[in-house]
Amino acid sequence: MPDQGLSAALPDATLWCDAPSSTGRIVARGTSTPTGRARLCSLCECRLSRYNREDICSGCARSGTAAQPARPFVPPQVWACHDVREALLHKDFGRLCQLVREYGQLRQEDIALLTGLSQAFLSMLESGQRRLTNIDRIIVLLDGLNAPLDMTGPMLRPVPSDPDLPLFAAS
Repeated sequence: MPDQGLSAALPDATLWCDAPSSTGRIVARGTSTPTGRARLCSLCECRLSRYNREDICSGCARSGTAAQPARPFVPPQVWACHDVREALLHKDFGRLCQLVREYGQLRQEDIALLTGLSQAFLSMLESGQRRLTNIDRIIVLLDGLNAPLDMTGPMLRPVPSDPDLPLFAAS
């Protein structure tokens, strides 16, 4: 019996054969700890793989059940960089995204999350394969990146009106 040696070495392991047509070798499977108790996901309490070093299962990690990381943001000091200001002045939005990512230590996925533009579109924008010419999409980009109003100007992003100022009617 070839499996007695393995089951004696790994008493907690479940022994199973790969498939009837395979080599017939016996594979040990189990997630026991040195104390003999199985490790469980801290959220759904399913059994964790012995290769999983986290305290949650991959299903909980993928589904977002785990604590979500903080929402990415563009650090304010990014807008003080000369390169960023130049890219915005020349309306080179591909270069702008690239510099904001570089100086803000963000990924394209982070910029996509902030702006609502797809990661694929941002990739093409940065590589020069696509251009951003639609004013609505430009506004979405700048709002998502939280670009300062003094850099974008009121033509791209209108400043909200002050409710205390009187409105004048044109005659």
